[in-house]
Amino acid sequence: RINSANFGCVHSSPNIRYFREPRPPTMAMAASASASLPVPSADVLRLVQAHLIESGLRSSASALRAESGGVGLPGLLPSTKGTLVDAARGGRWGEALKALDGLDLERAKAAFAGGAGGRDGDRGDGGDGDEGGDAARGDGGSGGSATPLERAVALAHETAVLELAEVGETDLAYAALRMCADTIDRALRVDDDDEDDDGEADRARGGGASGRGGLPASSRSGDVERRITALSSNRRAASSSGTNGSSSSLLPADYYGPSNPPRQKRRDRVAKLLGKHVPEVTPRRLLALLGQSVRWQCHTGTFPAVRKLFRGEEEDEEEGNLLDEEGGDDEDGKKKKKKKKKRGRVERRFDLVLGAIDLADGGDGKKRRRKDGDPSAEKIPSRPFQTIRLGKKCYVESAIFLPDGRGLVTGSSDGFVEIWGEPVKDKEDRTASKGETGGDASSENPLLSVEIDYEKLRTSDLPYQKDDDLMTHDAPVLAMDVSSDGRLLGTASSDGTVCVWKVEDGKLLRKLERAHGGIGGGGDRGAAVTCIQFSPDGSKILTGGHDSTCREFGLLASRMLKEFRGHSSYVNCCSYAVLPPSVVGGSGRKGHGGAGDFLAVVTASADGTVRIWDGRTAEPIREVVPPIPTSANASVEDKDSITPSKSVHTVVHLHDPPNAMIVVPRSDRAYLMSYAGEVLRAFARDDVPNTEFLAAAVSPSNRWLYVAADDGKCVTFDIQTGTAEKIVRTFAEECSSGRGERACEISGLVCHPHRGLLGGFCSDKGQKRGMLTLWK
Repeated sequence: RINSANFGCVHSSPNIRYFREPRPPTMAMAASASASLPVPSADVLRLVQAHLIESGLRSSASALRAESGGVGLPGLLPSTKGTLVDAARGGRWGEALKALDGLDLERAKAAFAGGAGGRDGDRGDGGDGDEGGDAARGDGGSGGSATPLERAVALAHETAVLELAEVGETDLAYAALRMCADTIDRALRVDDDDEDDDGEADRARGGGASGRGGLPASSRSGDVERRITALSSNRRAASSSGTNGSSSSLLPADYYGPSNPPRQKRRDRVAKLLGKHVPEVTPRRLLALLGQSVRWQCHTGTFPAVRKLFRGEEEDEEEGNLLDEEGGDDEDGKKKKKKKKKRGRVERRFDLVLGAIDLADGGDGKKRRRKDGDPSAEKIPSRPFQTIRLGKKCYVESAIFLPDGRGLVTGSSDGFVEIWGEPVKDKEDRTASKGETGGDASSENPLLSVEIDYEKLRTSDLPYQKDDDLMTHDAPVLAMDVSSDGRLLGTASSDGTVCVWKVEDGKLLRKLERAHGGIGGGGDRGAAVTCIQFSPDGSKILTGGHDSTCREFGLLASRMLKEFRGHSSYVNCCSYAVLPPSVVGGSGRKGHGGAGDFLAVVTASADGTVRIWDGRTAEPIREVVPPIPTSANASVEDKDSITPSKSVHTVVHLHDPPNAMIVVPRSDRAYLMSYAGEVLRAFARDDVPNTEFLAAAVSPSNRWLYVAADDGKCVTFDIQTGTAEKIVRTFAEECSSGRGERACEISGLVCHPHRGLLGGFCSDKGQKRGMLTLWK
């Protein structure tokens, strides 16, 4: 155990904040600290498993657990725990039991036993209570000795078996009961009251497994088998008598417990117990510990190379002062000192794996550190970098980066579609590009090996733009998307026209006029198309418009394939999402792209709802309504203080955490939600209340959520914690050329797919000219 008083640090997971200069440690202190902190290899495996799961490598985590002899996590990550509770409440026991399968119950039980003594002593129950507890613990492994977590897990297995039998899968229920009988019998007794949270009442009764005698009929699993048998007998009796009773009317009186609760109440009870007793694993724990370890070893001198890295600048300054004193005039000495300091910064680089300093050759030290830094340490854009300026009275209506990041496509109010981003070739152009951080020819990532000047139209490999033969619409271009391979560009305009272009030569491949028809079917102009996305294979496009529908078009046939109808107002956002069937409660969904996965369509509308559809049949699956608290202090859990949203303008699907999405309505809060509609986290500003979020985007690593507000500021939220990390106060001012005191409202945000660049633009007609400003 590290004493924070000795080392002058505050332990705040996941980072350490130093608030004063620590005492110089001695080697004896370092040795004693090293000797008193043995790290079991099993804990290292658990940390690695948690990191793999957070990175989306769940198969690798399962393989590691299998090869290590079943060493698993003593808890679940917050996102996984939320999915578990939601699945239990909805009766999706396959998904719930799969999440519980990753728990190491023995490790969790050991942790519970380590803290039980202190809790028992603090209660002061007296001798009788202690004797009752000892009796329960000495009953030979019956339900009295089980931890609350084991009881919750056993109740989840038991409920899953009972519900299988209720829906008519009796044989499957018997087979499942045989597989989980040991789990149920170790944690539950026949006379247990399932309404008791922690089993305190059972321990107070002093009852163990006495009288069971090892007979299956007197065990909890035997009692479950008795209930299933009674249900089967009632069904046979009803069938022979010709009565058609409901399934619930045929259930035995104690089918779901001694108090005979209904099925949904039993589900809610189990979900509550799982949410209460399943431990949560701290996110990013491995990375935090590694960072703390490097700091500590540098501090104690155990790692001389690292200490030299952190002290490099001080040593260089001392050496420079010494040269200045020894000889030569002051000017020469200063030059030597500056040169020495610069060389020291460039040459030192820390290698975490080798535990040494990697000496690099030449170059600009600052740029080299940024390029070779940890890509997971994604920086928040905070200063203007480059600005794209359109002509007078011409405004940016939509924008998107190409998948390789070497081009930025804009759609304007005059119907022009332009691709920006000219590669920087010579030294003068590099200076003109305002010092963009990135790689050079030796960069490890080929997508970062060329610096791009986004202020210039891309003409070097797109000759049609050099000849002013641009892609155009007859109306403002409101939405655009690029296929996953970067070859096709889809654009949509306010007159209902959808076009598909070939990026390489700018040729028009498909044109769908009145893609969403006119209002009421009349008029020459179609309804405005506000969103567009390519399917994962690039063979279809999905569009949404002002006619309140979302439509899917086949590019080969150039006709509408499906229509998703159900919204009552404009469709602001539409997208494809490959989801497991359990996420939306479907067991018969056909796979797409993976075992059991299916293609879903997600739409967001100005009616305040997010709808999930079956991408194959166009049938609605679920409607998700983000809650809007009526006051700044109201909680989303308080059902009496929320109202439905007026408009949802952004939905972003995340890969971390999995099976979750960011939903941003035009209100003062954004939400991290599951596809089942559960609010996992809310993002709200704490500096200014009652502001509205106008546009949003998510960084490529899924760490940052960027939100533009109606007061002209851009707020960056940490998706893992929900806290506001940075606020750029001049965002709208730098992204628009508005006149007067009124700040122009940001219309859209766009993120670079590989670099830490964020773009913002405004389509306000009060501007002198349209602008799109990139921030880094």
